[in-house]
Amino acid sequence: MTPASTTASASLFKGGPTLLDLLIDVNELRITVTGPRMLFEKLTLVTTLSAFDGGTVGRMRELADSLEGTIHCGLVGMQRAEIKVQTVRSGGYLEISLGPPSLYQSELVLRTRTGETFRDLLVRLLAGGSSVPFLAGLHPVTATGHHEHHIGPDPDGGNGGGNDHGGEHLHGGGHEHDGEHHDGRP
Repeated sequence: MTPASTTASASLFKGGPTLLDLLIDVNELRITVTGPRMLFEKLTLVTTLSAFDGGTVGRMRELADSLEGTIHCGLVGMQRAEIKVQTVRSGGYLEISLGPPSLYQSELVLRTRTGETFRDLLVRLLAGGSSVPFLAGLHPVTATGHHEHHIGPDPDGGNGGGNDHGGEHLHGGGHEHDGEHHDGRP
């Protein structure tokens, strides 16, 4: 185990990276997130290791227990990031929360609890220390809707967005928050 003395930084923004490499030789990763839970719902760990290679649910849980995260947000201060393993029929995956919904930025600081680099920790836990080459990264999951709006299916059987704009929200010149359509219909 090699203790890391440096920090890596990354940014998530619309049109930005879709995978953040986690096989890095640092024990702290600072991720600036634009629009947490508005643009990006959460982060999930993706890897080329299957359960047969060592990427089992049990090892994912060990990994989750070996990580800690804090979210720094100007609106709510600092809070702990939830790191958990979701189980599915085909196995499981690790996910990391991004904090409360915000149109602005927050920063997720992710650290290894052991002092190991992310690379050393992933090789030890997921690859069982083998020298098999693999990829591992954090995938930002795109948010599926705005948390500040509760727009459901169009009751008239229209486009399903609750407005006349294909489900888009208008911010600026055409606010649709009063429940009235722009053509005068209620």
